[in-house]
Amino acid sequence: MVHLTEFRWLCCLLLFITTTLVADEVTQSPVLLIRSAELEQKLWLHDLDNLPQQQARFQAAWGPDGLWQGVYLHDLLAHFQLDGHQDIRLNALNDYRIRITQNDIAKGQPVLATRFNGEPIPLERNGPVILIWPEQAQQALDGTSPLALWIWSLAEIRVLR
Repeated sequence: MVHLTEFRWLCCLLLFITTTLVADEVTQSPVLLIRSAELEQKLWLHDLDNLPQQQARFQAAWGPDGLWQGVYLHDLLAHFQLDGHQDIRLNALNDYRIRITQNDIAKGQPVLATRFNGEPIPLERNGPVILIWPEQAQQALDGTSPLALWIWSLAEIRVLR
């Protein structure tokens, strides 16, 4: 018979192991692929963390309320000298796809969020990269702005022209 203390210890150990494995999965594998005619670049979490970071506190329309952190999409594209291209396609792991332009990016200031409340976003929480639009967060929560351009489990950015 397992005592309550042993059960609690076992639960804490399993939680620690699971959390460590999820964190390792996010930090040890590429989290994003950028493609263009001139470039094919795999990015790891530390690559995105090394770019200028932005923070926004809001409640996401799908639930979590907290501090989101990541890099402006414009800054990432500029880092790879792709900010002059107009046709940008973003693909998620589940094959959900969106198409945006530089005008959309300039008006909406989307962020490639890689952290929530300071921690990497695991795949089980729609990470490791989520395209968020902090300027539109309240409207999305109110239902007055569509969520169609919010993309979670973002896997690829394809810059066409």
